[in-house]
Amino acid sequence: MENVMNKLTYDDLKEVFDGEKNLTGKPIYIDFYADWWGPCRMFNSVLDEIAPEYEDKINMYKVDIEESPEIAAMFGARGIPYMVFISESGEASPNVGALTTDQMKYYFDGLISKSE
Repeated sequence: MENVMNKLTYDDLKEVFDGEKNLTGKPIYIDFYADWWGPCRMFNSVLDEIAPEYEDKINMYKVDIEESPEIAAMFGARGIPYMVFISESGEASPNVGALTTDQMKYYFDGLISKSE
């Protein structure tokens, strides 16, 4: 999954999303996680399965909440797994908790359709 999900640092964030505007030209998915948390490790298998299918349509990033707590705070990530779907227009939709493969596909397809 390393080739599909890019690690997002605080310095990188300013080139991706300014809090109101998506700066990438494609929808954005941000996964907030911690390596030591079981639900995050289990959710990684879902991401591993579907991320390659969407990598050309959605910019995908991972944020380790312990390495980048300032990004987690900016997006209101208080529980993990936590994810944010950002449309091309900059509308951010957060979600707390792991999703199934079908649920992730539903959200990804919706994110893409907002951009068409």
